Amino acid sequence: MERREFAGLVMSLTTGSLLAPLLSKAENAETFYGLTAAAGLPDKLPNNIKQLVRNTLKAEFKTVNTDWDGTIQIEGLLRFANRGYKEGLDYSKKWFDYHVTHDNKLTDEEYYKQYEGPRARILRDGPLAFVIYSANLGVAFPVHELYRQTKDLKAKRVCFDVADAILHYAGRDRFGMLAHDDYNYMDFAIPDTAYWATRSNAIAASLSTDKGSADMYWKQSIFQLDQGIKYFLDKEKGIVRTGLFKGEPAKTYWCRSQGWLIWAISGLLRYLPKTHPYFKVAAAAMKTIADGAVKYQSKNGGLHVLVDDPSSPEEVTGIAMVIASVKEGMRNGWIPANYNGLCAKGWDYIKQSVDTEGKVHNAYTGWAVTAEEKKVDLMDKNFRGFVPGIIMLAADEMTR
Repeated sequence: MERREFAGLVMSLTTGSLLAPLLSKAENAETFYGLTAAAGLPDKLPNNIKQLVRNTLKAEFKTVNTDWDGTIQIEGLLRFANRGYKEGLDYSKKWFDYHVTHDNKLTDEEYYKQYEGPRARILRDGPLAFVIYSANLGVAFPVHELYRQTKDLKAKRVCFDVADAILHYAGRDRFGMLAHDDYNYMDFAIPDTAYWATRSNAIAASLSTDKGSADMYWKQSIFQLDQGIKYFLDKEKGIVRTGLFKGEPAKTYWCRSQGWLIWAISGLLRYLPKTHPYFKVAAAAMKTIADGAVKYQSKNGGLHVLVDDPSSPEEVTGIAMVIASVKEGMRNGWIPANYNGLCAKGWDYIKQSVDTEGKVHNAYTGWAVTAEEKKVDLMDKNFRGFVPGIIMLAADEMTR
């Protein structure tokens, strides 16, 4: 079933002391991006991955949307821009300025044509119009990095607008987790939404100078992640369920679900003070997923589309997401430095999955619902921008 087919469907927990107030500034917020810039793309980056990065710039910036197909590519460019890739920064600034100027002028119908996915309410109060379909909320991620590099106050405002949308406007399922969109909050919940909600609110908390506001964002970030860990992570198997369907645990363990939940964990730990009591809880969950990836990593270094089903195809985006977070976790001391073999084998598989023209192969282009339906053959079926975007984020981490 396609995402748009869900658009017509009909869509009071606490974490106690884990939601204790935090300082408004996260002590380790700078450790993720703090590298000395070098000219151009990193020397360690293989030529095929360099070509993949350059391919992103071939698309006119106006055609790159603010849904996750577009935003994850822009974040990839900005990570390399932080290391000296000026072309990536220039392109990202044009992308942002265009959408700030252009998107608020669109009718709702014109806006919906920009992305694949269900319709939802469009917020137009701030400098950037965006829709409360969860994958669009990831616009905060590249925009935050753009703010870090340019100090553009419009970008900072967008980070708060997205977090406020999650706090005040977006739907919830019956467990309190961010709704996938306006219509589907009773039909399914998937780890993707834990990522959008957790990281967006952690960013807003780290930017807040008012302690009361910061505490509010931290509380929401931690709550969303804690619910995601509680309902998606199978601690016995050490792998992440595809989601909840009609409130019941999925019967499958999809490759990118591993990536979504571990990215949600990274999206909190980058900013959360290590002294906070929830830090160890989140880090322990990251270690569980890393251990599961070691156990289920395929013979060539990927993860199977259905992680515990070796008859399903080997796949590249899931392992790329996992090793990006695992290596970041080792580098920052969040988890033990026991996973170099996992990361090296996964990185080799990534490099083998990108051809000399920078095109990615071995990518599952279905999503959580098709995975739960065990439609495992949806490999490389259509180009989606998230595929090279995921590879760029992994390549940035693996060349540090």
